[in-house]
Amino acid sequence: LGTGLFSMAKAEQHKGWLEEARIGEHTPETEEYGISSLTFQSSKPFHPARLGKALQTILDGAEPPFDKSIILRAKGFCWLANRAQYRSELSLAGHRFGVTLGDPWWAAINPKQWPKGVEEAVTPLWTEPYGDRRQELVVIGQLEDKERVMDAIRACLLTDEEFEKGPKHWGTLVTPETDPFQTAPKGNP
Repeated sequence: LGTGLFSMAKAEQHKGWLEEARIGEHTPETEEYGISSLTFQSSKPFHPARLGKALQTILDGAEPPFDKSIILRAKGFCWLANRAQYRSELSLAGHRFGVTLGDPWWAAINPKQWPKGVEEAVTPLWTEPYGDRRQELVVIGQLEDKERVMDAIRACLLTDEEFEKGPKHWGTLVTPETDPFQTAPKGNP
């Protein structure tokens, strides 16, 4: 900006000058670069160690399905089994990822303390006995095999056997030394 390097006269002489503006001549980036997305949703918690390993595998890009499907961006919120009171925020971009502690789930807060309008917003999302706890992630990239990517994400969830053992057991799945995300909640929701 303000460098004086742009020349409208030179830009008008470029062979692709009006291609982007002409109807039917623009190739969407989704087609040109093979970019697509998927949404992952589940009402089961993630096993923190399995999720940490999967995120590292995505970055390494050496194991199927991530040797052929390149994840460029992933974001959303997730339910980690060892942090049942708090939602976690997941973000992956390029060669970095983070899973950080977010706000408490509404299910962890006494409904009498909810702000006005929350009950109406949360009711469609509510599933007993865990309330609004769930996974909701969007994954963007060159997803050659979306079903295999979904399977890899599903493999991070608790197994049925682990899920049946309940929240007290879930808190023992990792120790502070083995927790890949190591963010301890502060205070009570």
